[in-house]
Amino acid sequence: MKRVKVIEREHILEELEKFSYSTNVDKRSRLIELLNLEPPQTGADQKSSLVNIPDAAVTQSTKELMSGGFGEVETFRLTEDCEDMVSRFLSNTSRALLLQVSEEIVLDTAYIGEVFGIGREETGRYYLLEKNEDCARCSIHKAFSAVGIIVPENIYQIIVRDKSIEFKGYQFFGAYVNGEWMFHRLDSQHTYMTMMTFSMVAKLFSRNTGLLESECMLAKTAVIVGCGSVGALVALELARAGVGRFVLIDGDILEIHNICRHQLGFRDLGRFKTEAVLEAIHNINPGADVKTFCGTLQDMPEEMLENLGEAIIVGTGDNRESSAVANDLAAKFRQPFVATGCWNRAHAGEVFYWYPDSGLPLYREAFRKLITDERPKAHEAYFGDETDAEKLNFEPGISSDIGFVTSVALKIILDLLNKNSYDYTVRVLDYLTNYTLICNTNKTAIGGDNAAIFPHPLFISNTIHMNSGKRENDV
Repeated sequence: MKRVKVIEREHILEELEKFSYSTNVDKRSRLIELLNLEPPQTGADQKSSLVNIPDAAVTQSTKELMSGGFGEVETFRLTEDCEDMVSRFLSNTSRALLLQVSEEIVLDTAYIGEVFGIGREETGRYYLLEKNEDCARCSIHKAFSAVGIIVPENIYQIIVRDKSIEFKGYQFFGAYVNGEWMFHRLDSQHTYMTMMTFSMVAKLFSRNTGLLESECMLAKTAVIVGCGSVGALVALELARAGVGRFVLIDGDILEIHNICRHQLGFRDLGRFKTEAVLEAIHNINPGADVKTFCGTLQDMPEEMLENLGEAIIVGTGDNRESSAVANDLAAKFRQPFVATGCWNRAHAGEVFYWYPDSGLPLYREAFRKLITDERPKAHEAYFGDETDAEKLNFEPGISSDIGFVTSVALKIILDLLNKNSYDYTVRVLDYLTNYTLICNTNKTAIGGDNAAIFPHPLFISNTIHMNSGKRENDV
């Protein structure tokens, strides 16, 4: 069949980038202009064919299922009545296309433009997560593997009726037609896609209900100073907890020796850790607002910390001066602060916290004798030297050891973020003092002489009080 028109996504984006429209009406008009399709025929036949598309799919689906096979039929609309048959006969799930659409999209029936999500051809499952309000960006997040386009009703009718129109760069299209959303795969047959609706926030964080209320958490901000093995874990776990805003600060690049204990992997080698962690956060919550600064905290413009709302600043850098500067900024912007990190070979680690009006000392006051901008030897010997390694049957400092220390820090972080929230139950803040030590092992052969201070492995202290510079700290 001769193609009468080819619509390329690249051309649409290129043209839309030339315009700066402030209203959806302007976007709609420009998009219709770019599509430039012939108006549909009018009459009863056209309306009937459009309305009956889903019903025809259901009829054909049931017929094929009852006969025990699908034949050459690519996809069908699935109904509750045939779910049992589907489970028995559907050996190749790619034949049944299911589109799960975010409620935030389907409630905006006037929206025209691109939509983004995840598509899996091998299973026939598609998830429509976000709309592109700007209608000019190539994509929102790299994690998205499927791009669709929502068109006006009259354009939809043309596309459905005239399969000679070819789209390039889009996997599916949809429209709000006669009070109902309709979506089709952009294959040769414009295959109908069965649609289910879900609430993005409620579904994404459904397992957190009663622990952390999602709507509240999405408005909170986590400022992460350092995106190494500890900082990246903190960032991703807070994303899973529902935190919706992030500021990531780190000037390092992911090297191959980082991978064995980092949340990132081979595909991120050579990237700035901040940019890679940003992408990982979006892979958990595509709606998260993430800002990055590829450099040191000392060089970061303070403007990035303005208008934080309810927030927490977390220091995970590789020197105490960085944590001291972070706490100073937390005090200036009146936000709670947590510093955490691991000792030699991660045989142990520490967590320090402060919050406004608490009477607690700042990090700089508590650690006045230890503040230095040099990288601590404990970090340089994370895994020990080659001679030490030969003496060990088991090398700590692995990801699980780092995770144990970080998990304690995360509990404190969540408590500080939510301690003033209605109906939130504080977990550890009323038990752990402002300086907590976490021990993975007290074997001196592993952690050196310093490991002997711990009474037993897997030890968590709750008696150390860090005081100001005027007094000695209590142990």
